[in-house]
Amino acid sequence: MKIITKYILKEHITPFLYGVSTIAFIFLMNIVFRDLGKLIGKGLSFKVLFEFFFLNLAWIIALAIPMAVLIATLMAFGRLSDDREIDAFKASGINLYKLVFPVIVASIILTVIMVKFNDTVLPEFNYKVKMLYTDIARKRPTLTLEPNVFFDEVPGYSILVKKIEGKERILKNIIIIDQNKKGTQQTIIAEKGKVRFAEEQERIIFTLYNGEIHIADKRNMESYRRVSFPKWVLSIYVPNMSLNRSKRGVRGDREKTVSMMRKDVKRYKRTLQKKREALQNKVYSHLKNIFPERYFLQEEGKNKINRNRNRKISFYEIKSFKRYINTELLVIRGYEKSINKYRVEIEKKYSIATTCIVFVLLGASLGVLGRQGGLAVSAGLSIFFFIFHWSLLIGGEQLADRLLLGPVMAMWLPNIILGIIGIYLMIHTVRETYFIKWDRFNLFAKRQENQ
Repeated sequence: MKIITKYILKEHITPFLYGVSTIAFIFLMNIVFRDLGKLIGKGLSFKVLFEFFFLNLAWIIALAIPMAVLIATLMAFGRLSDDREIDAFKASGINLYKLVFPVIVASIILTVIMVKFNDTVLPEFNYKVKMLYTDIARKRPTLTLEPNVFFDEVPGYSILVKKIEGKERILKNIIIIDQNKKGTQQTIIAEKGKVRFAEEQERIIFTLYNGEIHIADKRNMESYRRVSFPKWVLSIYVPNMSLNRSKRGVRGDREKTVSMMRKDVKRYKRTLQKKREALQNKVYSHLKNIFPERYFLQEEGKNKINRNRNRKISFYEIKSFKRYINTELLVIRGYEKSINKYRVEIEKKYSIATTCIVFVLLGASLGVLGRQGGLAVSAGLSIFFFIFHWSLLIGGEQLADRLLLGPVMAMWLPNIILGIIGIYLMIHTVRETYFIKWDRFNLFAKRQENQ
């Protein structure tokens, strides 16, 4: 049996690694097409770009591994079924339960690893990539000069260069308009010059040759000065020219560990309890001034009615009190939503990891029932069930955030539904009820090819 166990697990390794690498590549390409243009435009170094994509790998792996488990199980058992090895195992007295058992054990081990990964590595990587993305967004784009185009990216300056020559990028016929001083405009004209960017000092440094400085007072046009120079060095301060890395930031729910979120839940629950008690006391004291004491004081000797105490309440006071109650109820609902949000995120960390076990039950049954489904059918089924699972997960999260569904049910319902389907298919597989006829799919594919 040890030899069979090793053989079954070995059949899963290659398609599992293939699935993880393919899915990760697809997600990374999506990020590249979405963000690479913005990142390159910021003039970032290769090290920063590599760090950005590397940090994004955490959430990609968290999604890719469960899906790769489904692909690997479908392909492995589909291949065994197609080559009639499943029938050979049955003839030797080894049923499907025994064949699937080592894969389930491996999926349980993988689930434990993924739970740890989702609770430690994933929040930290999400936090770091959010901080990096914020820092990149704050950084100014790369400052590039183009011939015969006014450059206005530097605050208070307009720069025009007629020509840029040679590898050394010598600037010809330069015009720099400085409008930083109120009421005064300074125009610098030079025959040629050079420019360099000092990112650490956040400055652009122009070295200009054979030029003039024209200074005009906008309030008094008769006041005009002109200064000639053989060489002039102009240093312009440009904020956020370099990438300034933030050390600390606010963590969202996806950037926190389970222990962090549980602390937040306890803190919100204490605040929520205080809010409810304060609202209850406020309503009690307000109504006590309107209705007779007998509705509030039931003790013996305190049931006399003091009708003079009942005073008329103006419409404005009632409206104001109603507004106060509605405001407090909104605050209470906000705390309830915050509690649910953290509880949903806690359950999601465990639910997504446990999907590995569910997908083994589902993939093994479909792989055997499919028989000659092939790689295309395996990939198609994997995508279908993963999208189905993810749709239920997102829908449950939305319902839980709106307080329409409990966090536990919202996050575990997809696994429960797919788990039931997997067990049902497993029973039918053991009973040799092959109700999925792949010949129709293959015939349809051949007709499409002939057309």
